[in-house]
Amino acid sequence: MFTPKKMLFVLVGAGAVILNLGIWRGDSSIDSYLELEKSEDILMHTVETLEAENAALNLEIRKLQESPNYAKKVLRDKYHVTEPNEDIIFFVD
Repeated sequence: MFTPKKMLFVLVGAGAVILNLGIWRGDSSIDSYLELEKSEDILMHTVETLEAENAALNLEIRKLQESPNYAKKVLRDKYHVTEPNEDIIFFVD
């Protein structure tokens, strides 16, 4: 006859066997958990990088919207846009 103490021991033992079988088969193993943690770290780093890039782009947009002179400078330096009757001369180094 099973006493409550023996029944608890049997249930805990059965649970341990089931958990070990799951780990052995690879269903919810510690390796999977560690891989997921590593993936989470990579994704969090990617999110932080994208948030920093987004903040820099938002700052650039604000500067372009608020300053016509800055917008002209960017157009001239980056896209080689000229004023009417103005030529751009490139020098070879």
